[in-house]
Amino acid sequence: MTIKAVLFDLDDTLFDYLTSARSGLHAFLRHLGLPPSDDLSAAWFNIERASYDRFLAKELTFQEQHRERLRLFLPLAGHTVPAGDEALDELFAVYLECYERSWQAFPDASPCLQALRDGGVMTAVITNGNHGQQLAKIRNIGLEPALDAIFTSESIGHPKPMPEAFLKPCQALGVLPTHALYVGDNFRVDIEGARTAGL
Repeated sequence: MTIKAVLFDLDDTLFDYLTSARSGLHAFLRHLGLPPSDDLSAAWFNIERASYDRFLAKELTFQEQHRERLRLFLPLAGHTVPAGDEALDELFAVYLECYERSWQAFPDASPCLQALRDGGVMTAVITNGNHGQQLAKIRNIGLEPALDAIFTSESIGHPKPMPEAFLKPCQALGVLPTHALYVGDNFRVDIEGARTAGL
């Protein structure tokens, strides 16, 4: 079987999300005057995952899930929750700045993409999330030139593991699912989702 396109997840596959987010969180905690700890990190990531799932399910907007994360996390850290959405947005902007300064790709991401392109194989990203932020990540870590296309759940209208999240990108690239390979880190969302869609 000829593989004509290799499609990648972004976070924790090409983009070193965990390292980036942990570094950003530690800088944010120092801004709040709090010492980083394993317990606070675990709480932050658990809250983030639950809030982000609500965003993907369209229960919260992208901005609302940011506010929800702070409302749930700050009391656990012994910090007062700002009153009002504007104050929450301003505080989350501080975290985002810390996080964005820490963005980094895995060292083998760019060489892998370039090797595929050099071999005549199309490359693309299919990622759950806000289109603007995911595109900014890809550009910031220097991977955009090695990609033929970038698809987000927001731009597709369907989050992984829904079959449409995989089928629409294949259609846009002009390849059959059976001629596409998907690479991701989450077995249920990435691997089972892609297999169900026929990749």
